Amino acid sequence: EQAERVCFPYNTGVTKQADLIAYLFAGEPHRLSETLLVWMDASPRFTTFVETYRDKIRKKIRVARDPESALDLLGELTVACGLLADRRFAVTYEPYASAKRRGPDFAVSYRVNLTFNIEVARLRMEGSGADGAGQARIEERILRILLNKLGQMQPGMANLLTILTREAVAQAVDLDQLMRGLKARVEAKDPVFYTASRYAGPAAFFKDFLHLSGILLWSPCAQLWVNKQARPALDEKVLRLVSSLAGEVNPPAV
Repeated sequence: EQAERVCFPYNTGVTKQADLIAYLFAGEPHRLSETLLVWMDASPRFTTFVETYRDKIRKKIRVARDPESALDLLGELTVACGLLADRRFAVTYEPYASAKRRGPDFAVSYRVNLTFNIEVARLRMEGSGADGAGQARIEERILRILLNKLGQMQPGMANLLTILTREAVAQAVDLDQLMRGLKARVEAKDPVFYTASRYAGPAAFFKDFLHLSGILLWSPCAQLWVNKQARPALDEKVLRLVSSLAGEVNPPAV
């Protein structure tokens, strides 16, 4: 009995949630285990999600060897847990992985008949503040995330880019202004922008950009930017519902 307690510190032998934690983390202490256990205890739907994708999640835990990578994974699971808090949403994890191509993290079904994609990223703060020069670095990182993720947006479907960040950052950044500035640089053929991006010109950029339905800064004070040019568009009611869920589930630290 003593040996079992050492090997499986989270397994009480009583709950499915504890058994899943023991499986995911191979019985070893981990910085994510307590948060996931709390979320599963609070949400039977999230428990079912973790059970369904337990092998995928366990593999991701194994390869997330540094703290930042572990928090990136926690960010993905944060969004899944938040979405599953609303019974109108069903969530599929990495639906495009079998096609051996880059794609969004989740396919999300709303009331069965509407399906859209969500790609998740986390804004790594790297010690910078949310004002002055720090503000400029934060905006640059958001744009860098966007340019890195645009190619994963699926044609013929609505796609939402969700970026986890701290509440102070979500309050300080003006996404509308940031995106207006980005489009102006693209249309003006700003050489600095094109040198830093993989796009050869405005046509190449907007081909991907039109697949993006919006950007959500996921935090207790969420901020949503809706792309009015997106084709197909995603119902703003659905976008705002996802945005409202961002205030419900947040990890202890992002």
